[in-house]
Amino acid sequence: MGSLELALAAARDACAASAASRGVGIEIADIQSIQIGLDTDRLTLVLVNLIDNAVKHGRPGGGVFVTVDASDRRMARVIVDDDGPGIADADSQRVFALGKRASTTADGSGIGLALVRLLVERAGGRVDVSASPLGGARFVITMSQL
Repeated sequence: MGSLELALAAARDACAASAASRGVGIEIADIQSIQIGLDTDRLTLVLVNLIDNAVKHGRPGGGVFVTVDASDRRMARVIVDDDGPGIADADSQRVFALGKRASTTADGSGIGLALVRLLVERAGGRVDVSASPLGGARFVITMSQL
């Protein structure tokens, strides 16, 4: 069991330096205290990967926006949006494969999103990617609330 509130705060702090170096703002919506079916440390790792990817692949000087939908008492959704070029439909599942990456000039190893999917799915959740209304990528993790 993990605290979504604590994990989001820790992830924002962990990504603050890389965001500042690109002039990217990280906005996390205020949330209530929510317990998720993944421990806080692993949840923080998942969120750091998603937020850091959004910082790296978003526009310099742009923004990363994190929102939480906990309207369903059984499930919580964490949504991470960026304003970068997005992920091509052809790459939308490939980015979750170990060692695979979408076409990009940003640094990376192809391990982060594979790890995100593994951790979330082992805890009974799911992770999805789609186009963000901001023009970039939208990653959504859905996990059980406890």
